[in-house]
Amino acid sequence: MRLLDPPLMPEDTAARMDWFVRVRWLAAVGVIAFAAVGRSVLQLKFAITPFLVIGVSIALYNTVFFFVGRTSGLREKWGDRFAFLQVGMDILTLTLLMYFGGGIENPFISFYLFHTIIAAILLPWRKVALQVLFASVCIATLATAEFIDIVPHRRIGGLLTVDFYASWKFVAVSVFAIITTLWVAAVLASSVAYGMHEREKQLEQSNKALAEQDRTKSRYVLRVAHDLAEPAGMITSCLKVVTQGLTGPIPDKAMHMVERAQYKSEYLGQLVRDLLSLSRIKAARKIPKTEVDLPEIINQVVEEQQPRIVEKSLVLEKHLPPSLPPVYGNADAIHELFGNLVANAVKYTFVDGRVELSASNTDDVVRVKIQDNGIGIPEEALPNIFEEFYRADNVRTEAMDGTGLGLSIVKQIVDAHGGTISVESRQGKGTAFSLSLPVAVKSDDQS
Repeated sequence: MRLLDPPLMPEDTAARMDWFVRVRWLAAVGVIAFAAVGRSVLQLKFAITPFLVIGVSIALYNTVFFFVGRTSGLREKWGDRFAFLQVGMDILTLTLLMYFGGGIENPFISFYLFHTIIAAILLPWRKVALQVLFASVCIATLATAEFIDIVPHRRIGGLLTVDFYASWKFVAVSVFAIITTLWVAAVLASSVAYGMHEREKQLEQSNKALAEQDRTKSRYVLRVAHDLAEPAGMITSCLKVVTQGLTGPIPDKAMHMVERAQYKSEYLGQLVRDLLSLSRIKAARKIPKTEVDLPEIINQVVEEQQPRIVEKSLVLEKHLPPSLPPVYGNADAIHELFGNLVANAVKYTFVDGRVELSASNTDDVVRVKIQDNGIGIPEEALPNIFEEFYRADNVRTEAMDGTGLGLSIVKQIVDAHGGTISVESRQGKGTAFSLSLPVAVKSDDQS
């Protein structure tokens, strides 16, 4: 999302208010820029000091709103009142700009329309109506006060040659036109915003229902996989007893068939274990989290893969800074996460190849990169690698075993921890997975 792009839907009040603050920085710069350009380029004659003071004032009170917005407790406590105060301050500031910039004659008087629309996006209708009423009173009061000389009219020299502010017909028609426009815009914008709010609620309810259905499906798969785990393990154990010759000699042809059955039973066991892992993660609403020592887990995973590393004569390099902070997560899940990634790197790297693990951190996340120079992933397969049961064509061509669930499990674990993961790969050149996990921050509200 670009800096000034508003949220596509009003599902997040905090995001909308942050957007409002970002837009106001532009308004502060615009006021100062108009004062400078109007005097130097357009050769307009007006008092520049009030415009500079108002521009700086907008920046100052916006700074207050910025820091209050970053204090989530205050923003949640104030709720709509926080946005209501911001819109009110902007309308008052705009009225001052209108006064110092020609009053009812100022061509920028239509800018009140912007605040009306913003109020409709941020506030319920009752508070929108109050803001439009406030803007209407400000416009009418300023125009009337100038017309009857309660306040002096401040002309922008070089813009108009006739004193329209002194014509009661012009004042009456202009005030009526702008106030009518504001009220019509408020009604229309509020209707659209209300429809978006209702649509948002429907989508939220639908998402919750879909998530619950997905958890129900996952709990069912979990039960089925759990029931399959014991007989699959028993079959594998019995076949191992036969292939190891503990039940007596068997013909070579029969041995070949038994070995094939053992291989398939081991694959079945791995598939069941992967289904159990994936279903547990997807069925859980939350997973218990605590501080996790990432280097310790990575070292354990590497140690578990050491026989395969030695068998393939791989070079495995680790670059883990000693000051790496703990991450906030579930130790077993994170162990499985790195277990899958490192096992894949070892499996899909050629003999005498290289695997590299590196880590770094910022204030709020730890970043880990696992890179190899193995078979790589075809470019067209990259968007699908985290899908369940998906396996790239080159993996199947190389006749490498796998269930197609390992990276799905990795993605689910990363998502459950509020992290991110990305992949870069070139077929025949290797693959690099980059992921981030949140740093553990000690607080009373971690759960």
